[in-house]
Amino acid sequence: MMLLQVSGLLLAGLVAGGLNAVAGGGSLVTYPTLLAVGVPPLHANATNGIAVAPAYAAAAFGSRSHLRDQRRRLLGLIPTAVIAAVGGTLLLLNTSHAVFENLVPFLVLAATLLMAVGPWVNRKVTALNGGKDLHPVALHLGVGLGCLYGAYFNAALGLVLIAVIAMSLNEKLVRIGALKNFCTFIVGVVTSIVYGVFADVAWWAIGVLVPATFVGGYLGARVFQKLPERPLRIAIIVYGLILSIILMVK
Repeated sequence: MMLLQVSGLLLAGLVAGGLNAVAGGGSLVTYPTLLAVGVPPLHANATNGIAVAPAYAAAAFGSRSHLRDQRRRLLGLIPTAVIAAVGGTLLLLNTSHAVFENLVPFLVLAATLLMAVGPWVNRKVTALNGGKDLHPVALHLGVGLGCLYGAYFNAALGLVLIAVIAMSLNEKLVRIGALKNFCTFIVGVVTSIVYGVFADVAWWAIGVLVPATFVGGYLGARVFQKLPERPLRIAIIVYGLILSIILMVK
């Protein structure tokens, strides 16, 4: 049975890493797989939060060239992201198993809908800011809410942060993406520390998922990116909708 569980997580990690390299939504694969191998919902969520953290760190490191000339903005966002991420972890740690299990289908559905509307929202919010940066408070508020959500339930965190940062700043997408990567890195650090110390996590599953998602991300960058993003995104959305319905009627 353990071999079957490890094999399932390895496959999920490879697929999730590949999806994250192209269209996002990897946690919609890893989280339900953790449930399938027997990790309880609340523990699976904390486990998933730690498992994706190294990939966030790698993405932030890869974006460092687009962060150097945003250092002042970056330093200003650190307290916002840290405080919000701590708030999200505390919220999860104080959520009962029963309440979280009832919330999961709706959280999965929300993440799926974000996958569906993410590209449209990005285009609209970029156009709505009229080529000007909004007040810095808007950026901090958006990043704070995004990091709070990401620390509580990780799925589609990147899409949330891309949307709120693009709404607040008139910047090239690559620079917005770099800020997003840095913020997800902070969420990953906070969740790893807090959940690693205070939550019941499946360390064996983390040990399987971390290398699998890295390999999947590498393969995704080299292979999956040759495929059109739209069909992949549609497949993830359909999968997420079906999964949320299954969880609701379970």
